[in-house]
Amino acid sequence: MDGGKRRWRRGLGLLALVVGWTSCSPTGEVDALPGVGATLAGVGKRLSRSLPSGELTRLAASEERVLAALLGGERDALGRGYLRFGIDRGADVWVAAPRMTPPFWLADQGFKQEEKTVDREGMAWCFYRKRFAAGRVGLGVNGLDRRPAAHYAVFVCAIDGKEARPTAVEGDGCEVLRAGEGASVFPVLPEALRGAWMIKFAHDRRHAAMLARGRVWKTHVVSSEKPDQVTIAYGEDTGRELAWSWRTSAGVKDTRLSLRKGKGEARVYSGESELVALPNLLNDPVMRRHTVLVSGLEPGMAYEYAIDGGGEWESVRTAPGAVADVSMLYMGDPQCGLEGWGKLLAEAHRRRPDASALLIAGDLVDRGNERSNWDHFFLRAEGVFERLPVMPAVGNHEYLDRGPWLYRAFFALPGNGPRGLDADLVYSFELGDAFIAVLDSTLAVTDPGQARLQAEWLEERLGSTRRTWKIVMFHHPLYASHTTRESPGLRDAWVPVFDRNHVDLVLQGHDHAYLRTYPMRGGKRVDSASEGTVYVVSVSGDKYCEQGARDYIEVGFTNVSTYQTIDIKASDGRLVYKSLDILGSERDGFVIEKGARTGRLAREKRDLGLEKASDFPKK
Repeated sequence: MDGGKRRWRRGLGLLALVVGWTSCSPTGEVDALPGVGATLAGVGKRLSRSLPSGELTRLAASEERVLAALLGGERDALGRGYLRFGIDRGADVWVAAPRMTPPFWLADQGFKQEEKTVDREGMAWCFYRKRFAAGRVGLGVNGLDRRPAAHYAVFVCAIDGKEARPTAVEGDGCEVLRAGEGASVFPVLPEALRGAWMIKFAHDRRHAAMLARGRVWKTHVVSSEKPDQVTIAYGEDTGRELAWSWRTSAGVKDTRLSLRKGKGEARVYSGESELVALPNLLNDPVMRRHTVLVSGLEPGMAYEYAIDGGGEWESVRTAPGAVADVSMLYMGDPQCGLEGWGKLLAEAHRRRPDASALLIAGDLVDRGNERSNWDHFFLRAEGVFERLPVMPAVGNHEYLDRGPWLYRAFFALPGNGPRGLDADLVYSFELGDAFIAVLDSTLAVTDPGQARLQAEWLEERLGSTRRTWKIVMFHHPLYASHTTRESPGLRDAWVPVFDRNHVDLVLQGHDHAYLRTYPMRGGKRVDSASEGTVYVVSVSGDKYCEQGARDYIEVGFTNVSTYQTIDIKASDGRLVYKSLDILGSERDGFVIEKGARTGRLAREKRDLGLEKASDFPKK
């Protein structure tokens, strides 16, 4: 089967750039100049090698400082490679720009300022003119910092009484129109410009050529030709599908993975790759993420794999069938203190190498759209992520600034969530005799419609599974551990679904203080897990919160980073849960018993159609 087949929607909305550029003299051909994006990426990488982050931040905020740091070829590319167009006869090219922020390249190219000044919405605009021969014309960026309050405009005027219309125009966010009343955006135009052709840019392009926006970061883990930051995830059929994702530098386009059973003959699978750009990361602004999905594997089988291009042979195991025992690791928010989290993760994996998956309940990093955070996260996970499938939930910190687009770039998840939602953020899978659903509480906690959409989808999935044990994971707790946080809307939307379908265990994060509730049903404590659902809040990083006094807490403690083990004993129908610290000391634990016969009967009833989930109530 083609290993590049995709069964999930990535929806990354990622910016594709080509890194690297070659210097040209100011008299070189316009179309030979590198693009502005590639040029700025090259400038950022060069400067970041010699300047600390604080100095980079100051430099990137000032056009004068950026210009002083440019090499000749870089300045020329930024001064002529932003807007390119052709003229079939000689013409005068006029540029109208705010008087306070004229583009730097006007002087470089020899434009002369006209005497005419126009007031537009309280801002004085000046006009600059230069005569060009027939051929290609190249103009520069609007500015290199945030000072320009508007984007410049261009007018092309014939010098022989004939029309001179710009052709083959290359410039993002611009349009070509006839200058005139209502079209030029200027209340009064110089006589020479009336009826000329005008190139007008969208207002939101005025800051498009900043070296970096906001803070500037440097990563200590720069991408290279050698693959790294490997993640493995289950496909929807966990016993037969595995999806790999990894990182390289942008220029590595080959996406192949070799896989073998034991020491047998390896088979090569091909996949897909996408560029991931984050201009604020000046020393490594563009990386490439590769993804390979492999199907047709054998359940419960150990495989060895190697990523072509420098990867070493590693091992991973597919999920076992429903009649086999299975173990999972679960962690709440890593977020802060990633070095300590990495040690906790390594210790958990050392103690439980038999675990089939790692579940993480959101807030994997502190700032989800700062790639330096993710580089640190993956650095601390080395040695574990290459061998253990990781099945995460998205948290509110993955949403910061731009939504979870960067989170989605790192994980190739089953993609079987409800229509109308990003399938990388809501999904389900089966592991041994357990059904596990992962929800997006960050989206749902602010949008009741999205909460209900996930509830309807979950109702259907819970009703159709034949697995004995039902586990749900998301970020925001329904029964809070924090002193002041509450999510009543989320609780109202989701708890009834858990109750109707008897979800056994709900895994959460967000509150940074460990909590396990009594078995709960309908918002009230019940006598046993056979009657209700156990809710857990866990934290694995070193950011801690105080814990409120809640009557639903059976076990609670603060200021301790823990990992959890969940063992599904199919042989005798038990779920064994433990919470442990880095020393291996058990901080909490419980057992839920259903009995092996109960699980078998439930599956048999499903097969015979004798058991049907209740319909989701309609409003």
